Amino acid sequence: MLFTTEDPIQPHYVIRHEECTGNEIDAMNNIRRALSRSYAEVSPNLLPTMYINEDLIPSFKEIDEAISELRKTMRVHEQYQILANYCKASDISKVEISYERDLSADQSKNAIASYFGKEFPFQNFMNPLEEMTKMDCYLEAKDKGWDDLLNMTSFCRRPKRKGRPCGTCGPCCDTVSEGLGFRLPFTSRMKARILIPFRQYYRKNYLKHENSMFFKVIRRRLEHKF
Repeated sequence: MLFTTEDPIQPHYVIRHEECTGNEIDAMNNIRRALSRSYAEVSPNLLPTMYINEDLIPSFKEIDEAISELRKTMRVHEQYQILANYCKASDISKVEISYERDLSADQSKNAIASYFGKEFPFQNFMNPLEEMTKMDCYLEAKDKGWDDLLNMTSFCRRPKRKGRPCGTCGPCCDTVSEGLGFRLPFTSRMKARILIPFRQYYRKNYLKHENSMFFKVIRRRLEHKF
C-alpha cells in the first residue's frame, strides 16, 4: 500500500499468546527499518503500529453468535472473530487484511473470504488480495522490486531458533504447497511436503467428522495450529 497510495497507513497488531508473536513483531520492526533505509520517500507514511492485547478486546454477543452460525458450514479462524470484535470496540469502519485466494481442492478457505467487506460480522474487512494467490503476490512484488521486503515477512506459527520456519504448522504447509517453498529451510520444507496431504484431509473433512473422537482429539491438541 505504501507504494500505491499517498495516504498514511495505520498498522494494527493484536498481541496473542502464541509462539510466533515475538517473531512477527521483530519482522515488522525489521521491515520498518528497511523501508527507512531503502524507501525513504514512502517510509513517513507508515504510522507507528497500534498494539492491543487480545485479552483487552471485549466480545460482542451479536458478533460471536453470527460467527458460531457460520462455523456450522465453514471454517472461521479465531483471529477473524477477535478482529471483528476489535473493530467494533475501537469504532474502526474499515480495516485491510491480507487473505490470498486458495487454489487447492479445499475451497473452505475461500468461503470465509466471500464475507469480507460484504456480510456481517466481517463487513469492515477489506481484502485487496481476494483474487490473488500467494504466488501472484510474490511475482508482483518481484516484478516491482519489492521482493526483498516480502521475503522479510513472518508466516510460521511455531518458529524455531533464529526465527526459522518450522515446516509443520498450517502456514508453512500452505507456503510450500503454493510454490513458495524456497522460503523454508530444506528440512522444514521436507516436513511440510510430508504433512500437506494430512492437513488437506483435516481441513476438508473436519466439519463432516465433527463429532468423531479422532477429530475431537485433533482439535483439542492442534486447534490453534492449523
